[in-house]
Amino acid sequence: MAHLSRPARVAGIALAAAAIAAGAVFASLYQDRSQQGEFASDPRPCSLVSAGTAARLLSEPTDGVEAMSYCSWAGPGLGKDAQPVLQVQVTRLRLDEARSSFQRTQEEAAVGKMGPMTTDLTDFGDEAFVRTRHPGGGRGTTEIFFRRSNLVVAVRYAPVDGDGEKAYAGAYDAATEAAAELRKAR
Repeated sequence: MAHLSRPARVAGIALAAAAIAAGAVFASLYQDRSQQGEFASDPRPCSLVSAGTAARLLSEPTDGVEAMSYCSWAGPGLGKDAQPVLQVQVTRLRLDEARSSFQRTQEEAAVGKMGPMTTDLTDFGDEAFVRTRHPGGGRGTTEIFFRRSNLVVAVRYAPVDGDGEKAYAGAYDAATEAAAELRKAR
């Protein structure tokens, strides 16, 4: 059996230690990336709903106003307070945080903290639900919340006439389009 010289043993030990350290760094980076989720950057909320869809829902062409993680479109109203509104909010988190945030939002909706009537949906991403609100007996707003990987998206639509079916259909159309745009962005 051949014996290695002391410098060769030291070099072998150093090489083994370096390999172990490199493996630990790689595992750490891989774990962090796997927890980051599918989206590494914030999508622009106004880009998730087309101008045509916004115009159809708001009865005339209008540009979205983007502020941080929100995009809001407002249409012509019947008065100062009565105008149709469409809003998209996108929040990018770590994957585990996105799951927790979505579950918290769903739990709050289920116990009525955010308004009654929630229904689970399966069409938009990893998790989704819809909630219809009638604040103080006023006009209805439909909100669709969905999570796709590490993004939590909220789509809100309130038509002027308060028609619940119209609010649901509009929010559903906008959320469907937002989900499709996110699938393209991967």
